[in-house]
Amino acid sequence: MNYSTYTYLYPPRAGHVITSDLLHMYEERGWVAQYKKNGTSTTITIDPLGNVKFMTRHATAHKAWQCPTWLQVALLQYFPAKRWTMIIAELLHNKTPSIKDTLYIYDVIVYQNTHLIGSTFNGRQKILDGIFPHEGKEADSHWEISAGIWRAKNLTSGFHKAFADIADPKIDEGLVVKDPAAKLKWCNKAENNTSWQVKCRYPTKNSQF
Repeated sequence: MNYSTYTYLYPPRAGHVITSDLLHMYEERGWVAQYKKNGTSTTITIDPLGNVKFMTRHATAHKAWQCPTWLQVALLQYFPAKRWTMIIAELLHNKTPSIKDTLYIYDVIVYQNTHLIGSTFNGRQKILDGIFPHEGKEADSHWEISAGIWRAKNLTSGFHKAFADIADPKIDEGLVVKDPAAKLKWCNKAENNTSWQVKCRYPTKNSQF
């Protein structure tokens, strides 16, 4: 679907919670896992003029955070085509005392003026591969593309160990497990893309996804 003017789109999110003893079942199905960060779900929209808009998953602007100029400049280096793009990230700032002004990027739903309806999760990850190559410092959960920009890893095995090895649930709440072959539905409603992903998390006071 053509995307030629700003319209808010809801980020894909997990609709069901599972316990860690079920992680092996999804691993055997060939699903992939990403770490769930303790952040604020954020849509990042880049328009053809190079303007950047940050919105929460509730279709509101951030109330307690403003993107610093250095981070916006760093982000725009990855979008030379100057076309509409919308990427999905967790903003790590308000909920993580030791991490500030950091975007943990894990999906893309608009690319080159197209709302990627019908694209698979795996296909969209390949788009992110082209935008944010696997370079820079590597951590268990992500690649540090540059200061303030992290790219989520896609785990294909070892789900239970990854969950059990989480050292600080205040930073890594758990895992989100996703069907790589699932197709993106129109993102005009918050619940439209909940069926193809589940979350497994440690309980914390901020553990809303």
